[in-house]
Amino acid sequence: MKSAILVVILLFAGCATTSGVMEAEGGTYLISARAAPARGGTAGANAIAYEEAQKFCATKGGRAIVIDAKERDVYQSAAAVSVSPSGGGGGGGTFAAGSANLRFRCEK
Repeated sequence: MKSAILVVILLFAGCATTSGVMEAEGGTYLISARAAPARGGTAGANAIAYEEAQKFCATKGGRAIVIDAKERDVYQSAAAVSVSPSGGGGGGGTFAAGSANLRFRCEK
């Protein structure tokens, strides 16, 4: 049972991804990020996207100014079952990961 719970925890533990910075119209840029519950869900996704935007603008000698930010919770469910000759067990749950989309411009 402990191993099944450990597998579920590991599946949701440290996942966070970004789309990378994409150029948009009018000198603005877009970036999207997703974060697992253990990485802060929606708040974590916002922080990751903002950090990447700042890094991008720093390479251009400036800083990121957020023009628009959208976020949403992404609910994920998981279940695990373990069976052995002496018995079995299972567990699971629903976890709120998050996503964030930022539109920003670089300003010196």
